[in-house]
Amino acid sequence: MSGAITGTASSLEALTQQYYDITSNLANANTAGYKRRMNVFSNELERQLAPTESTGWDGGGTVESELAVDFSQGALEQTQRPLDMGLSGPGFFVIETPEGPLYTRSGCFYVNPRGQLTDASGRVVAGRGGPLIVPNTAGEAQINVAHDGTVSVGGQAIGQLNLVEFETLQRLEPAGAGCFRAPEDLAPQGAAKTTVQQFYRESSNVNVVQELVNLITVTRMYEANINAIRAQDEQASSLLQVAMA
Repeated sequence: MSGAITGTASSLEALTQQYYDITSNLANANTAGYKRRMNVFSNELERQLAPTESTGWDGGGTVESELAVDFSQGALEQTQRPLDMGLSGPGFFVIETPEGPLYTRSGCFYVNPRGQLTDASGRVVAGRGGPLIVPNTAGEAQINVAHDGTVSVGGQAIGQLNLVEFETLQRLEPAGAGCFRAPEDLAPQGAAKTTVQQFYRESSNVNVVQELVNLITVTRMYEANINAIRAQDEQASSLLQVAMA
């Protein structure tokens, strides 16, 4: 009996995490470059929720979960803003931070008072030869970004965006604000399959309708697990009363 309750409790924990992932996806459905989070359930989940002849749910085993990210390409939406840059392909922009480089698909950039290209949080966007400095006499309309990431201002090249790709995307760890961190043993590679599309933003790859369906499914699964715990508790109480009689 205790094993069944432990298994059900594990299922509830996995379902709760799935719920948080779904709500995070829905909250970021309109966030540029956002990659949806998934919580991959084991096949045991389907076995647990399969109806049985006696109770309609057997309540045995556990439901495991594993965090994963869907890195599929989001749609590129035209904005006409010179500092909006969408990526076509599997690569990332590199963001410099005191804790080390971060990697993002969100190309909504700005120019700080020093003329450096930054992300929405004010962190410097890495260039291949260092920060990209836009002359303070130049306006955004004078900025041109080629497909290979070369940035020019008024026809003069000021550097090239540092675009990178990774051999194993699922090893990247979410770092907040649409960024990812790479483990020490996962080295970035040159972005051979990625191009920059100026005047575009990559949309979130969240499918709102599908996430709402997933939310309903997870809610029903959660309720099934709660009902199973109640049934197990009632059964245990009945056995205890019989033993004490």
